[in-house]
Amino acid sequence: MPEFKILANIIAFMESSGSTYKVVTFSVDQKLADEINSKYKTTYSVQELEKAADKCVAHEWIERRSLGSSYSYLGITPKGVGAARSKARSEELKASRSTLKKISDYIEDHKGLFVVLGFMVALATFASKFFGVK
Repeated sequence: MPEFKILANIIAFMESSGSTYKVVTFSVDQKLADEINSKYKTTYSVQELEKAADKCVAHEWIERRSLGSSYSYLGITPKGVGAARSKARSEELKASRSTLKKISDYIEDHKGLFVVLGFMVALATFASKFFGVK
C-alpha cells in the first residue's frame, strides 16, 4: 500500500533530520516516487502516489499546508504518525511470528479451502461406500 510507504518515508526523514511533524513538508513528485521506489523496490508512478496522498488526506494522515497545488507543501499529522508507526509495528510482529503461528494463521486465512477439501474427502468416502467401490 503506497499510503503507508509515503508515511514511513516522511517519518524516516523526520527521524534522520531531527525534525518534528510540524515543520516537515513534502511534495508528491517524481523525486518522491524515485525515493520510495528505490527504498522499497517498488514501481509506483507519480499518479499512483497522488492517489495514495488523496487517501491519506481523506484519512487525515496528511494535510495540505498551503493553497494552490494539491500535491505540494503537504505535511504529516499526528494521526498519520500514529498510523505509520502502528503499521510498522504490525509488520514487525508479523515478520517475527514462529513457524507454528504462521501455519496457524495460514489455516485461519484459508479455512474455506480446508472446509471444501474436507467436504470432498467425506463425499468421496460416502460415494465409495454407497456405490460399493473396492
